[in-house]
Amino acid sequence: MTQSRLLQDAPRLNVVPLTEAEAPAEFALARLWRPDLGADQWRTFLRDWRAAPDSRGILSARSQRGGVLGFVSWWRQPDLEFGETLWAGPFVVREMGVRPLVRQSLAVELTALSHRLSARLRYSED
Repeated sequence: MTQSRLLQDAPRLNVVPLTEAEAPAEFALARLWRPDLGADQWRTFLRDWRAAPDSRGILSARSQRGGVLGFVSWWRQPDLEFGETLWAGPFVVREMGVRPLVRQSLAVELTALSHRLSARLRYSED
C-alpha cells in the first residue's frame, strides 16, 4: 500500500485554536509533558497567549470524537535574517499510536497559517 493511500485512510484530525472548554484537557496533556507544571502557571500561560491573538496562539489537535490529542504554541515576530517569521513549538502530543499523525496535522495547519500571514515558518526546539 502506498504512503499516499495510507494517509487517505488515516483518521482525520481537527486542528483549531485552543478553546476555553479544552483548557483542562490540554492542561492534563501538558502535565504529562511537564509533570511539575502548576495550575496557576498554566492559567498565566493561557492568559498571556490569548492577550494578542493576531501575533500568537495555541493550536489544538482533536480526534473526530473531540478528544484532545496534542497542541502547539505559535508566535509571530520580525526577524533580521528571515523577515516576518511564524515561530512554533514545542509540539505536545499524546502517545497513542497516532503521534506522527497528530504532529503532522498540527504542522500542516501551521504551514497554512504562515502562508496566510505571509511569514516564514520556523520551529523552536525544546
